[in-house]
Parts: sequence; structure tokens; C-alpha cells
Amino acid sequence: MKFFNYGRKSVFSDRSDSIDNQFRMCRDYCEAKFSGQVDSWTQFSDEAYTGATVDRPDLQRMLAQIRSGLCDALVVYQLDRLSRDVRDFANIYALLEEHHVMFISIKENIDTTTPIGRAMMFVTVTFAQMERETIAARVTDHMLGLAKKGYWVGGNPPIGYVRQEIVADGKKHVTIVPDPKGVAYVTWIFDTFLSSNCSLQAMETRFKHAGIRTHNGKFFSVSQIHKILTMPFCAGATAAVYDYYAAKGCQMDPGSPREQWDGSVGVMVYGRTTEKNKKHQLQPPEKWMVCLGKHQPFISAEKWLAVQNRFTHNNGFKKAKYPSPLLKGVLRCKCGNMMQVSRKKRADGSILSSYYCPKRIREGVDACDMRQTKCEIIDRKVLAIFHEVAADPSLIKKYIHANDAPKISDPKSLRAKIHSCESKIGRLTASLALAADSPAQKYILAEIEHLDAQLSTLKQEYAIADADSRSRAMETASSADTVLKIQHLISGLDGFSENEKNSIVRSFVKDCYWDGKQLFLSL
Repeated sequence: MKFFNYGRKSVFSDRSDSIDNQFRMCRDYCEAKFSGQVDSWTQFSDEAYTGATVDRPDLQRMLAQIRSGLCDALVVYQLDRLSRDVRDFANIYALLEEHHVMFISIKENIDTTTPIGRAMMFVTVTFAQMERETIAARVTDHMLGLAKKGYWVGGNPPIGYVRQEIVADGKKHVTIVPDPKGVAYVTWIFDTFLSSNCSLQAMETRFKHAGIRTHNGKFFSVSQIHKILTMPFCAGATAAVYDYYAAKGCQMDPGSPREQWDGSVGVMVYGRTTEKNKKHQLQPPEKWMVCLGKHQPFISAEKWLAVQNRFTHNNGFKKAKYPSPLLKGVLRCKCGNMMQVSRKKRADGSILSSYYCPKRIREGVDACDMRQTKCEIIDRKVLAIFHEVAADPSLIKKYIHANDAPKISDPKSLRAKIHSCESKIGRLTASLALAADSPAQKYILAEIEHLDAQLSTLKQEYAIADADSRSRAMETASSADTVLKIQHLISGLDGFSENEKNSIVRSFVKDCYWDGKQLFLSL
């Protein structure tokens, strides 16, 4: 049997061997319960990932291999190591049942072959989800309570501030205080944005040419400038700022009524961002809790609102002015950055579209020496490749990721060897009964032991060969599907719009790099 073992730990720690312990206990359990049946043992682990989501790299890699039929049994130390969400767990278990994969959780010791066992399994996961949600709600309520009192609730302080511990009502709390250097830095960015009357992209370019960098020594990006200009904490909490957030649909703290917003303190916003997959994402305004802080502001409410009003102009849905080139969103520069599209109007009224590297624009030629290239030049190159593959599907092998694994023995021949070896052991076992207490007995036993060791090796080789054979079959099926998509694109090339062509190409091109002379394509 081919066993998969999955382990997970929510918090990363170099001193922790929690996942190693999970693997050890699972292996010991299976070696005891399935003695002699463990032909292969593959381990998957995700450290510092929550069980509330299935967006975990090794979990997804394991599920992909299960879909390929490479697993007979999945072992976990505890159900919540696999998932703490009932819906996600149900989807994973449905996948296991679909591919006839045995599921084992050694701590709960639940028998999923019976209805009551499956019911108990889902009850256990339900309680795991309830525990996670209860803890999360308790922490959120505590943080929200601190925010309503105006304290800093954790994490790095906003630019322009530093953290400071204070004691209030006999308890230690954290607030933020202005940092003179940071204040001058942020104020200058606000003033530059307002006085220049330019876009964020133009600000990024201006800062790059002037050699202005972030505190980390890197060039500014549009998102970093936007983050500084929209942070709420530095603004004076006036009635006009209160109205701004109320109009956005934010939750306004009843304990911070509008009449108290006199500009003497800064604004405190809780729930503005959330962490998902280790990245902070901005939440919709209706999830923000806006209240008065205990810290001092350093940007006037008038200046802060003037900047926010700049962002509210023309922020409705905009239809793309120009059609997408064939490789937009696919083509990468040799430095690894996704190439963008620039357009220039010619004297005759036609539009010249070019691919360019944003890293070169942002950081200069020392960072990347890739020049702009006309879209039509690169698009013609890739279309020539698609025409060749459509005419001769065998050519797709040149553009499919090659399996670099060494050549594995044929599973059929290994299965025949296993059958032959088992037959020999059967015949020798029958001979042993007839040769009891004879001099030939020790030779027969020695040969049986030799064949048994050989049989074990053959079974392991067969498990590996069978998995490799299934994997290669999946690659072949994927290649055939890609050929069909290419033929579909080429056959309807004149009928598809530019945006439709781009959408089709993005569905089957994995990697596409341009080094200035040659196009590298992977399907």
C-alpha cells in the first residue's frame, strides 16, 4: 500500500519538532497496524499555516497526487491537522472516497468504514471548527475593546509613529507616539502629492529619478505610496473626518460620538486590513470600526481629506480603452517581472503597443537592461509556434515540462516478476512440508528467505513504477488537452476578438519569457 502522511503546525518555530513528532507517531502506528503492507511512505507538511483554509502549498500538492491515483491511505495525527473547517474537510474526504483512499486519524481512532464512524469524524471536525472560531472571536473582541479605548492593538506601528508602553488603571497598554523623522518623511510625501497634482504612477517615477527610497532602501512602488497617503492614524479626528468615514459606510464607535471629534487626537481604525495566506488585504469599509485614538495626529484634517478626495475622483468602473495583446498577463521579462503594455499614438492615428519591463522603469537600467519590444513582434513569434503545434501535435513535446526523473521499470514486467516470485515461494513452502526434518530443510528455508527479501524489493519498485506510470499518463492527457486548445485558437483566429485570444492563451501557457532576442515558452 502507498501511504501519504500529512502534518501541520499553525506557528513556525525553529525549536519545535511538533510536525516531526506527528510523523513519528503516525509511522509507528501504521508499521504496527499494517505490518508488511507499507510499500511506500510519503510525507507532506505545512508549518505556520492555519487549518481554517486549504490554501496550503504541501496540502495542495498532496491532493493533486491523490487525484492522480498515487495514494492508497492518508494518515494524520489528528483530524484538525488536516482541516478545522467542516466544509473544507467534507470536500477533502469526498475526494478521498472518490479515489478509494483509506483515511486514518490515529488520535481519534475513528473507523470510517462504518456510518457511526464517519458521523463521529464529522462531529469531531465540527468541534474543532467551533474551537477555532471561539478563540478567534474572543481575540477579536479583546482587540476591538482595546481599539475603542484608543490603544494600539499590535503589529508594526504606522509610518511616522513608534510604539510606547503606558500604564492605565494598573494595566500595561501600548500606544503610538509621533517619531520626528517619520513625521517629516510622511508630511513631505503628502505635500509633494498635493503640490505636484500628479498620479501615483508619476510619483513613483519621480521618486525613482530623484533617488528617493523607502526606509528599507528600496525604490517606492505605487502601492507603498498609496498606503502612506491613505493611512488614517496620522489625521486629526475632526467632525469632517468623522463624516468622511460615516459616508464610506464604516462602523462608527458609539463611544466616540461626533461631538467629541475636535481634532485633539488621531483616528483609530480597527479591522481595516485582515491577514490571509500571510498577506495583509484591505477589507471593505463596512467591516472597519472607527473610533478616537489616544495618540497625537501630525497631518491636519484638511490636508488629509484633500488627499483622500484625489482618490475618489474617477474611481468608477472603467472599460479597457484598448484591446489586450496576445501575451498580456503571460509574458515575463528575463528578470522575472511580468511585462506591461505601453501604447503610443502614431502620426497617422494608429496605436503602437509595446511590452516593457516595469522594473526597468521603476529602478533604472542597472536593475534590468530589457528594452521595449513591439507587441506584434513577440506575438508573431508565439503564433508561429502555435501554428506548428496545431499542424503537428507531436511538436508539443518541445514545450512541455520534461519529466527529469530517471527511467522507471515497466509496472507490467515488475508485476510479472512479483507473481513469479510468489509462485516460487508457494512451491518451496509446499516442498518444505514434505522435507520436514530432512537435510534439505535448511536450504529450502534459506531460499524462501532470499525470495521473500526479493519480493519485498519488487513490491517497493512496483509501487514507485506504478506511481510514475500514472503521473506520466496525467502529463500525456494534459498535453493532449493543450493541443486541442491550441488548435481551437488557430482555427478561429480570425473570428476571435483580441481579448478572447488573450484569454485562451492564458488558459494553457504556463511560462513565457522574453530575453530581448529569443522567446522561451512552456505549456
